[in-house]
Order: sequence, then C-alpha cells, then structure tokens
Amino acid sequence: MIIVLTRDAAGTIAAAARESADGRETGGVLLGHDLGERMIVTVAGDPGPAADRRTDGFVRDLAHARLLGDEAYDRDGSVWVGEWHTHPTGPSIPSPKDMETYSQLLADDDLAFERLLALIVTPCGVHGWVEAHVHGWVVDVDGAKGATVVRENVAGVPLSEQT
Repeated sequence: MIIVLTRDAAGTIAAAARESADGRETGGVLLGHDLGERMIVTVAGDPGPAADRRTDGFVRDLAHARLLGDEAYDRDGSVWVGEWHTHPTGPSIPSPKDMETYSQLLADDDLAFERLLALIVTPCGVHGWVEAHVHGWVVDVDGAKGATVVRENVAGVPLSEQT
C-alpha cells in the first residue's frame, strides 16, 4: 500500500506537528481518495481552534474538520479517508487507544469505512519536530498494516519515502 501526500497535505502536517514540542498530541482529519493500492491525501486538516490536546490523547475540532471536508469535497471530490496525529514521545505504531478509536470508526455503519488511513507523526531523533517522521498505517477489521508514505512535489513526483 502506498500513501501519497500532496505537498499541501505534507506541509500542513509538518507545521501542525511542531506544536507537539510542548509534549501534547495534535492531529487532524485526512481527506482524499482511496484508489485501491494507493490512497491519495489531498488535504490534511490542522487540529482546529476547539481541539483538545493532551499528553495522552487528542480530540480534533469536529466542526472544523467538517468544514474542511465540505470544502475538499466541493473542490475535487475528496472524502474522509482517515486521521493523523502525533506521538510526542513515540512509538510510531498505533497505541491500544488509537486502535480502539479506529475500531469504533470502522464499526460505524453510517461512516461505511472498509478501511481507514492512520498517520502517526513522531519527532526525528536528531532534529526533533523540525524533521518529523510520518508513519503510515492502513487499518481494517483485521488490524493495522504498515504502508509506505510518499510525498509529492508540485509536479506529482515523489520526493521521499518513509515507512
């Protein structure tokens, strides 16, 4: 599975993730297209003004996420494909609390997810939040599977890959 982050989406994640230098998690919604073996993220939401950031969790601003979703759908048909959030002290894998949240989303018949994308962002050991690492996971009823994250430049050419 390959997860493609547009330049704008990668930029939003990088900028918002720096807030976790205070030791609290942050994150946002992921909007885009599920194309089978590729998931394209066109919009990564910031946490929003009413987000609840804690050292042991994060709850995004739902009204803010809905507004971003409406705008993305109107622009290019992007839909909710998942969530991203930081783990300020690691690890880069979904926590039991994360998996519980993902399971609830997958079980919600109104949402009709077959799978969802989860990006977990951790600080770089040497450069901290200046060069955060993005770890991709695709979650379905069988659990979470690692995925390759590819960032695109303006022309859509991959710049770097991380797992």
